[in-house]
Amino acid sequence: MITIEPDQSDVIAETLASPNAFAVTDANVYTLYGPLFKGAKYYVTGAGENYKTLDAVEAVCKKMLESGCGRASRVVAVGGGVVGDTAGFAAAVFMRGVEWVNVPTTLLAQVDSGVGGKTGVNLGGYKNIIGAFHNPQSVIVSLNFLKTLPGRERLCGLGEIIKTAFLDGGLNAFIDAELSALMSFEPSALEKAVRLCIAFKQKIVGEDFRETTGRRKILNLGHTVGHALETVDCHRLSHGEYVLWGLLYEAFLTKDYINPLHYLKMTTTLRRVLKGKKLVFDAREAAAAALADKKNAADGRVSVIASRDIDSQKEMTFTVREIEESMTLCKKEFGL
Repeated sequence: MITIEPDQSDVIAETLASPNAFAVTDANVYTLYGPLFKGAKYYVTGAGENYKTLDAVEAVCKKMLESGCGRASRVVAVGGGVVGDTAGFAAAVFMRGVEWVNVPTTLLAQVDSGVGGKTGVNLGGYKNIIGAFHNPQSVIVSLNFLKTLPGRERLCGLGEIIKTAFLDGGLNAFIDAELSALMSFEPSALEKAVRLCIAFKQKIVGEDFRETTGRRKILNLGHTVGHALETVDCHRLSHGEYVLWGLLYEAFLTKDYINPLHYLKMTTTLRRVLKGKKLVFDAREAAAAALADKKNAADGRVSVIASRDIDSQKEMTFTVREIEESMTLCKKEFGL
């Protein structure tokens, strides 16, 4: 069950006050919303991608044991995607699996990672290599959290919103009309985008929860190259910013299979959102990193989702050499 409201402070406080609840949050959220956890059992992890590790999961599970948690306990993740992924994975493995509730506090988590039941941690710089499908019992989306987001985190969420707009006609039409408002993070535009993104992701996840039919793979649009850039750039930017770059480079890679008008619209939108920024990286290293993505087949080729048109996607594979050459050409084409 997913509930979306401007303010769900009372619901969250009640959830945390339950005697079987064990909360996981990070240092940033705790600094801003510490009173929420008064009287609750909780663990505060460090903030950021560097804490999305097996060590963090072990620390959560150890603290749960010390707090007297058992099979009837319920993990409550209060934070962004790192907290949700880490706490959700801890819930999946603690005593072979306990219930959990997700309270996403960032724009990225509210529109993407907080919904769908994927949990996991990174390993050796590679994203989400260890994890489990473990659906939360409920997701509590309280839009008030977005008021305290720093600019970097807002841009991070915007990357996933733009990705979804290249997959869903309804959100695409909204972006056409309200991109300026969204880029200015106007509350009404944010709320509409959050609701549209969640509705679309619920639909896709409902059709293919464990990625057995291939339908859910379309949500990886921009992520194969995005994750590779994130790896070679050592997570210097936010995840959503790498997704924006991944969308641009993957669009160029697959442009021969895309409706020309759709391709023009994608690249125009992306360059508008990126505002003339540049990302310096070695194309050969990035292409090699893309090969390590867990979504790839076993034949040594890299899997990429092509957004051929709105509501039309296709999974395609490329060699590392093809990706390297395409990245180099894309840089020249757009002056990157």
